[in-house]
Amino acid sequence: MARRITIPVRSFGSEVPVPTVPELAEWLKGMRGEEADLTTYRLARSLDAQEGVTIPAAGGVFYGDRWREAFQGMADGVLVNEPGIDPTAVVTDARYIQARRKGAWFSLPAPHMLGFHDAYIGDAEEFAETIATGYARLAREMRDVGVRGHVLIADLADEIELEILAGRKIVFFPRNPETFDLELLLEYQGDLILPAGELGRAPDLMEQFRVRRLILLAPEAGDLAAAAAFVDPDMLEAGGYCKDGCPDYWKGLVDRAFISR
Repeated sequence: MARRITIPVRSFGSEVPVPTVPELAEWLKGMRGEEADLTTYRLARSLDAQEGVTIPAAGGVFYGDRWREAFQGMADGVLVNEPGIDPTAVVTDARYIQARRKGAWFSLPAPHMLGFHDAYIGDAEEFAETIATGYARLAREMRDVGVRGHVLIADLADEIELEILAGRKIVFFPRNPETFDLELLLEYQGDLILPAGELGRAPDLMEQFRVRRLILLAPEAGDLAAAAAFVDPDMLEAGGYCKDGCPDYWKGLVDRAFISR
């Protein structure tokens, strides 16, 4: 009889559309006595959709709005004064999500996706380092109240961001792996994230770099079995990033995340 090996499912984020005013008002009725707003609603809905996910991540690109607000010295996304951070709102979010699901991660855009510009420091590299360092400080504040880690959704591999931020508790998620510089990413990150259809790229990349974990995006059971032909199942995860229809998306991914041997 075949043995079934369950593969962990990891979330890289779950996008939530802006609700109608009546939907938000109805939800807020149940939040009396708690600090809550539109972003809190979207965080809650993103997490609720991830039932059964081994490593859930509340948030997505939409959560960048909250982090933009946490950076001080900005005027309309332009740094015009001494830079700083105010972690109050993100720490409140962290406590709220941890109360709902202990150990959950958070997902948000990488620094280069926030669209910040400099009119104060006068040096592009120093400005990028300042923003990345602010990210690191905000992430640490959230981890201090129980957040397990952060997913940074990225459109490009930025070496300054990777050098300052990449690690076991901050994972960069290449939103478009087909065009992303995975080689540069793997110089800093041990997680290789590939669409299931690009599994064929994995052996060469794993030979060039020290890969700790192979994460296939939206795989079928057959994709995981194919990966297990050249990596130990303990190194495998099924990854997901949902843009719409999320409850069904995550349920289907969880149901398919196994290998028969």
